[in-house]
Amino acid sequence: MAAELAKPDVPKRDPVPLALRLTFLPMLLVIILMIGVRMLNAVSIYPPLPMDHTRAPGLAAEREDVTEIHFEADDGVKLYGWVLGSKTASRHIVAFTGNGDYVGSVAGLYTKHAAALDALILLFDYRGYANSEGRPSEAGLYADARGAYRYAITELGWIPSEIILWGRSLGAAPAIKLAVDLLADDRPASLADGRTPRALIFEAPFTSIQDMARVAMPILGKPEWLVFEFYDNLARAPKLALPVFHYQGTSDEVIPFGQGERLFAALPGPKEHMTLTGVGHNNIWDDDARAQEIRQRVDAFLGAHE
Repeated sequence: MAAELAKPDVPKRDPVPLALRLTFLPMLLVIILMIGVRMLNAVSIYPPLPMDHTRAPGLAAEREDVTEIHFEADDGVKLYGWVLGSKTASRHIVAFTGNGDYVGSVAGLYTKHAAALDALILLFDYRGYANSEGRPSEAGLYADARGAYRYAITELGWIPSEIILWGRSLGAAPAIKLAVDLLADDRPASLADGRTPRALIFEAPFTSIQDMARVAMPILGKPEWLVFEFYDNLARAPKLALPVFHYQGTSDEVIPFGQGERLFAALPGPKEHMTLTGVGHNNIWDDDARAQEIRQRVDAFLGAHE
């Protein structure tokens, strides 16, 4: 009877699966968090702004002073751009636009720059912007910059030592990185035929994305760990031994004026700073008199270093 009532042996549960689950779950949460942070980086640094893919090609078709160009970034991504201005211009500029800007949205502004400075300007869409392929990233924008520069000297025949780099806001970063690469003894192979640029022009640059994160998210204390795109302009600034013209508004609501001051102070070469009192980030060119004064100062600076 006792044998009949005896309960069958219940196998002991292996504790390993539970241990694995306890180990795997935190790892999974960390992976999800890191993916989320990277997505946040992409959205915050490169916001998905509406861009008209037809605007630039449509404008180009109506203008005699524009040549549409298609070229490849250093990593093969296909990019779209314009060569804007008089073919007999005395200056050659590779322009790096701000975040959310694209050829179709800034064509009018750079047309005025070209006329005032007697310049031929290479203007292009970053990867993932408007008519260019790919997705934006720090390494990607640097590759875009090298591709634009290489196109300027190989296809347009621009003299490397005569090229001026002009970076606005985010665009200051690829301009700085390109200049540093060109100044280096061990420059990338794609820049083997490059030379030190004639000059750099910066409009409202920042020191680094880490510094911008501290401004944008002060409640987090030290949000640097959230940053995967660095754009460390301040670290590269001491290597820029060439003429630099910098201008920024004291009421810049996007990039603190102090960041531009710190970057300017770190520059070792000939330099000039233009303070725009009471001016913000996106209204620098709204006032015609101010715009004319900026262009005159830039023209005089470039003339002094030709």
